[in-house]
Amino acid sequence: MARKILTEKEKKKKRRKRLIVILFILLVLGGLGFVLYKYVYKAQHKTATEVKIVDSLDEYGYTLSDRDSDYYKSEFEKLKQILISSEVDEEAYATQVAKMFVIDLYTMSTKINKYDVGGNEFFYIDEDDNKKEMYEQKVMDTLYETMLDDTYSDREQDLPEVKEVIVNSTEKTTYKVGDEEKNGYLVKMTITYEEDMGYDDEASVVVVKEDSGRMSVVDFQPTLEPEYDEE
Repeated sequence: MARKILTEKEKKKKRRKRLIVILFILLVLGGLGFVLYKYVYKAQHKTATEVKIVDSLDEYGYTLSDRDSDYYKSEFEKLKQILISSEVDEEAYATQVAKMFVIDLYTMSTKINKYDVGGNEFFYIDEDDNKKEMYEQKVMDTLYETMLDDTYSDREQDLPEVKEVIVNSTEKTTYKVGDEEKNGYLVKMTITYEEDMGYDDEASVVVVKEDSGRMSVVDFQPTLEPEYDEE
């Protein structure tokens, strides 16, 4: 069979098709390269977020990290001023602990993941009482349940940040921890956010005095009308 001799027009058309095929292949390879870089190479070379402690009150077990919000940092300074006083104002101390507990709990934008439960360092610790563990588990199962992980600072999720907590009242109370009745304070507050996303805007917190003198949270309810079981 004789070989067909292509006209100049047919040659140009064939070259154009070949060029289109080459460009298509290059685009596909480029796309695959981008996907591999984004989801494989970057995933293998991610650097975990390092949380740095920038201040602490070691005697009381309170710390401040570089991830904390500016509002929380300013309230930490107020707590320091209360505690370095020659005579600590017990009511002011309890009120500030309740306030910071609420700020830390609801400022979810600064948390690494759902296990990074806000307010836990203010909660009462007792070897014979598991209130703190119960509190942490409840927060993880409810308030923090849908929080995405931010270990590598790549979270794309809108989360609340507390703008202000206003203390409505602080009153003396007692609260039973285990078999012991402890003196403390019931602090009622209202909460506002940088952006209203439908989260709780009220809180009632019970803070009691531990034997060491440290003020700790033993009860939290997202309402100004809390209910307590009668003993």
